[in-house]
Order: sequence, then C-alpha cells, then structure tokens
Amino acid sequence: MEGVFVGNTDSPDCHGIFQFLRGELAGWIVLEILLGISVVSLLIDRVNSLYRIAFVFAPLIAFPNTFRGEDLIFETDSEWEVVSTGHRFAEGMAWDSEGNFYFTDVPRSLLFKVEADSGEKVLLDDNTGRANGIAFGPDGRLYGCARGANCIYAWDTATWEKVAVARGEASNDIAILDDGTVFFTDPATHSIWRIDSSSGSLVKAMDTEWMPNGLSLSLDQNTLLVAEFNSGNIHGVMVRDQGTLDAPGEVTYRVGIPSTGLGRLDGMQPLRDGRLLIGTALGIQVAPRAGEEGSSPLVVVPSPEGRPRCNYARISPDGVWLYVAFAQDLLRRKIVKGFGQ
Repeated sequence: MEGVFVGNTDSPDCHGIFQFLRGELAGWIVLEILLGISVVSLLIDRVNSLYRIAFVFAPLIAFPNTFRGEDLIFETDSEWEVVSTGHRFAEGMAWDSEGNFYFTDVPRSLLFKVEADSGEKVLLDDNTGRANGIAFGPDGRLYGCARGANCIYAWDTATWEKVAVARGEASNDIAILDDGTVFFTDPATHSIWRIDSSSGSLVKAMDTEWMPNGLSLSLDQNTLLVAEFNSGNIHGVMVRDQGTLDAPGEVTYRVGIPSTGLGRLDGMQPLRDGRLLIGTALGIQVAPRAGEEGSSPLVVVPSPEGRPRCNYARISPDGVWLYVAFAQDLLRRKIVKGFGQ
C-alpha cells in the first residue's frame, strides 16, 4: 500500500511536486539544446507528458489520505477481464436474481444480457430509445432511462417486450425504491423526477443548480444519492413518505477531480462499510463519507491501459467481481474477499 503526495498547495509536499515538474522541464530543454534537437517540438511533447503527470497528481494533492487502490481492492495477481467490447458507449449495469448481467449501449439503442454460467452475450432489444441507466424493480421488471424516446421503459423479462411507464421527460440514470417508486435524473434541465408507485404519475421531485447525473440509493433507502456531474460532489437527499425528497440535501461524499474541475461523476454504488464506489474522470474511486476522510483513504484506480473515464462501477451481487464501463469496453476484475463490507 503506497501513500502519495498530500496536503494543500502551500505544503512542502505540494511544492515538491511542482519543483519536480519544473526541474524536469528545464533539464530537458538544456539537453535538447546541447544535442541540437528541435527544442520546440520536443518541448511540446514534454509539456504534454508532464501535464499528464500533474493530471494524475491533482486529486492526490487535494485529499490528504489518498491511495493507489489496486492493493486495497483487487485480489493478488488478478487481472482485468473483458466482459464485452466494441461498443459506442456501454452503460447501465444491473443483475437479476440468478446472477445474469445486463447493460446498454446507449447510442446504438441496444440492451444486452450476459449469461451467468456461460458468459455468453445475448442481444435482448435493438430499439431501446437510447436507454442509459437500468435497474430492476420490485415487480421483477427491468426499468430503463430511454432518453431518446423521452420515456421510462419497463421490460418483461419473460418476453422482453417493453412498455413505457412514464412519458414526457428526458432521463439519464435511475434508482428504484422497494415500494416501486422510480427516481431518475435529467441532467439537461437540472432536475430529478419521480414516478409514483401507486398512481404511476410523473412528478418533478427536485430542481438543482447543478447537473445531476449518476443516481443511487443508500442501503437503507432513506437517502437518494445524486452525483453532480461536473464536480467532485455526491449529494445525499433524504427520502420521505411517498417518495418525496427533502431538498436540497447536502454533500455526502467528495471524490478527486482533475485540474479542470470536471469530475465527470457517473454510475455509483454505496458499500456496506459506508463508502461509495463511483466511476469518474480519474477512473474508479472509492470515497469515505464527507467528514470521515481522516479515518479512511480516498482510493483512486486510474482507468487501465489508457482507457477514457470510467462511466460506471458496480460490484457483482456475489461480491467477487468489480465491473466497470469505459465507453467502448466493459471489464471486470476479482476483488479481495470482504471488500466494501
């Protein structure tokens, strides 16, 4: 387990990072002049390289207890395995009671099932209305955010026929209470919507001053967790009777962000130990609750092999695998026994 640079921008550790970057740049300029190499072209390449280093260090400077996470999360000698590849934007993760895995390819309007026993991938629907987030409801149906069709679909898992259970609003991610109440986010209008479990009516549950994206529920279902897409904040909003929300809520988790400030916070899962697993611009992160940062490190696992941001992260129901989405690819990797418990 390796601790990395910590503290605020006035700390000796932080100055050490910037002195290192400045020294590296100066050293390469001198060497390139002595060798008669084109300084301009190599300088550009070197600046780009150093920027990537700074990009990785950004969240590590901001969070005093930040760790590289592979040895904290993954089983010894485990490797990433490809679940599915060749997608335009793989999203939305869900499992049924038999352990079968489901996901969407948003731009291509596809819904897939991966068989638990064989790993075989089966196309279930090729016209999902650009479905994004998906979740099983207490009635056994699979619900999905069909943004392209401005509706929430529900699929019958016996026939895979679908019906629209609500129409009129765009949607991105979804969370469902045990009583059947459906919540979904609409980032474009900065709003969260609710489908009433008894009447089926569509009601605006909450307006925000920021772009809500990823959505989940606390394990006791008393708190709706909402990821603020272009930041490092995950908000917790109390769920009251009949699924009403006690807006505006408060920041419940904070994660590392790049120097741009654009955290790209997306699909997430609360863990039994109180931490949060989430896909972000910096890769996979595991964050302690806000105010508890001193007792538990912020864990950052960069996207493997140069892949783009992690747009979804979930642990399989059997607690064996971490599943993650990186636009074109869905990967999984074995985790240490008891992680997140």
